[in-house]
Amino acid sequence: MAVLAFVPTNPGKLAALVAVWALTFGSLGRVEAVFFAVACVFFTGMNAASLAQGIFAFTEPDVLRMPVWELFMWGFYLLHTRRVLGGKAAHDRRGAVWALALGYSAAFATIHDGTTLLAVTGTLLALGLILFHEREDLAYTGYMVVLGALIEYSGVLSGNWTYPGNPPGGVPLWFVTLWGGVGLFMRRLVLPILERFEGRPPARGLLAAAPQA
Repeated sequence: MAVLAFVPTNPGKLAALVAVWALTFGSLGRVEAVFFAVACVFFTGMNAASLAQGIFAFTEPDVLRMPVWELFMWGFYLLHTRRVLGGKAAHDRRGAVWALALGYSAAFATIHDGTTLLAVTGTLLALGLILFHEREDLAYTGYMVVLGALIEYSGVLSGNWTYPGNPPGGVPLWFVTLWGGVGLFMRRLVLPILERFEGRPPARGLLAAAPQA
């Protein structure tokens, strides 16, 4: 957040972010590196669709209506969250998880009205939490909402991006459903895939260290 707010120029921000990530992440396994890259590609596409809908805008874009550093941010957000929380993946009801994830992606790619977007994604998130509410589900959802609030408000207040319609504090409420949904699908959809390729569950993170209820 400090890099985005205070480091000048988009290439300067990217260089500083890469340096911070190298120091804090340490070595990446092959699966983690591929995961980082896939997350960046997927969310670059989602961002491009949302930007085309006009639901937000960057103030100093470089490519695809985005600053160059934004192309790498979602890989960081997701890998950071997994490193912090850890915990075990869930492998049940995969069909429902995929259906919800596809609905989420379609909503953010096609709906440009903020009120409608909040209503649709809020309904999908509520349904997801009714179906999936283990401790790890709530932890991933809640952690990413908090992380999203810090990123969104610091980004808007520092002038890196804006939302139309002058929402309170500069950030629309659908940020809660965006980040919370990503957290839930991180645990339900992404972690099982990572564990399958790694051949083991992650042994680190706050959830892995905490006693089971």
